[in-house]
Amino acid sequence: MVEEPGRASCAFCGRSDPDDDVRVQERLGVQVAVCAGCRERFAGATAPPAPVRPVVEEPRGLPPTLGQQSSAVLQLVRRMARIAAERPYTEVDCPHCGHPVHEYPGAAGDRVGLAKESVLAASVPVEERWRVVDGVAVPADGEHGEDEDSVGARVRHDVVCPANPVPANPRLSRMWHAHLQPPPAEF
Repeated sequence: MVEEPGRASCAFCGRSDPDDDVRVQERLGVQVAVCAGCRERFAGATAPPAPVRPVVEEPRGLPPTLGQQSSAVLQLVRRMARIAAERPYTEVDCPHCGHPVHEYPGAAGDRVGLAKESVLAASVPVEERWRVVDGVAVPADGEHGEDEDSVGARVRHDVVCPANPVPANPRLSRMWHAHLQPPPAEF
């Protein structure tokens, strides 16, 4: 540490009075004048924080052309159509409550409308439980080889639709009351 008498001013705060005890210190080959207040303030710190300068990144290349944008949109639409075609169900809105209904093919060849929401199997009676096995809706009565320890189940939409009476089961009753509200808007 090299001391210089009173003429130097602090490199951090600009003080230069003799009472400020400005000293020139050498750090890594650089001489810096620092007052007593700044030495105390920066004690233990490696350096004062450098001013933050935003990095402006130049855009690279040209923006995509209208043809490139159209191609990307077409690819997305085709992908969504393929995913929808691979689903084993069709999604329709209930004419009474407006909530989505998943219509699956039934074991007898009919269409079975299941509520979109799944439920905890133990919370509903066995006769109200449904499963989807290989894309086909079947009652979860154990005849179709379902796992009896399965946690989740589905219920028919007509059981929880407000167009029908309130179910006695508390869980189904909560779903019935939830269907009184309009379905959330999807974007």
